[in-house]
Amino acid sequence: MPWPCPAPDRPGERTLYADEFATPDGRAHLSAAPYLPPGEEPDQDYPLVHVTGRRWAHHNSGSMTRRGGNLLLDASDRLDLRPEGAARYGLRDDTPVTVESRNGQARLVARVGTELAPGQVFCAFHFPASGVNSLTSEHADTVTSCPEYEVTAVRLRPTAFDD
Repeated sequence: MPWPCPAPDRPGERTLYADEFATPDGRAHLSAAPYLPPGEEPDQDYPLVHVTGRRWAHHNSGSMTRRGGNLLLDASDRLDLRPEGAARYGLRDDTPVTVESRNGQARLVARVGTELAPGQVFCAFHFPASGVNSLTSEHADTVTSCPEYEVTAVRLRPTAFDD
């Protein structure tokens, strides 16, 4: 059933704001927010930009119970990085790696590929045990207070499986 449902006996609206917006004059009021640089930039100690996001198999699901079938599609968390970054840190596919920021660290398994821009690494936040959320900086969006998930400066450290 599409949202919004204005009344219990109505099936929902297929299009939100078809004729006018929910403003006094019915028109959309848009404004551009000024550009603000990220709160944190990579540097010599933390040379990579860590991007946090979602993976297709876990998008908006399983974050609380982990009892859905999603784990059959994508069973574990991993750190995506480019071949040149992997070579710099002596990493290959399926090797353990510790990702460190100024705020915390996460233990992941490397996956080497070319999907990312140079200087970036990526992992999802679907697996709380890996510690990915501890990497996020204290910097947040000035309007929504949402943390800056996509611009945390990090460094990598190869890790033995039993560390």
